[in-house]
Amino acid sequence: MPSFNKVIVMGNLTRDPDVRIVGANAVKVCRFALALNERRRDRSGNMIETPVFVEVDAWDKLGELCGQYLRKGRSALVEGRLQSDAWEKDGVKIQKLKIRATTVKFMPLPAPNQSRLTGEPLMPYGTAPASDMDGYDMD
Repeated sequence: MPSFNKVIVMGNLTRDPDVRIVGANAVKVCRFALALNERRRDRSGNMIETPVFVEVDAWDKLGELCGQYLRKGRSALVEGRLQSDAWEKDGVKIQKLKIRATTVKFMPLPAPNQSRLTGEPLMPYGTAPASDMDGYDMD
């Protein structure tokens, strides 16, 4: 049976990347975590944001570049494939799903007064154009 394994995510780093040298061939691997935020309305109509955290491994030159340019809070777009790690700790089998990156795009840093997502000037706290939410369907 055929299968397809590709994933594309964009989020903010939850911590500084960790670059290590592994194996007999001294290959570099950079591990970092992204927070992906899902925005939706709850049953009472209130906007809620639910974070999803995902681990990412970037190998060789890509890992080297990620370790050099990424920092906690920075946005990145990651393309890769899902990979499962399994190990045993204290007699308990543990399994973790993560992304093995094939491409990492470092998102531009916003100006201090601009939105990270749109690049538009930020509205003063507590204000938003009415048109932003008109017709917004979260289901």
